[in-house]
Amino acid sequence: MSDIQSSIPPIQQVVAAATAVSDGDLEAAILWYRNEPLAPFNYKTAESLVAEGRAADVLDLLESFQAGFVG
Repeated sequence: MSDIQSSIPPIQQVVAAATAVSDGDLEAAILWYRNEPLAPFNYKTAESLVAEGRAADVLDLLESFQAGFVG
């Protein structure tokens, strides 16, 4: 991770990555972040995972979505 990335708060990193996955739709990304239960994480939301300090796990998941993994 670059110095710039490490200075960006985890919430912003995750929302930015979710926005990229949702083709630039910030509103959809925020709704996903706050409300979507994530099966790989016992149906916790990205928001709750970031609050637990697990932003890197959410970013890994989003990266897999961008690579074509759908579920």
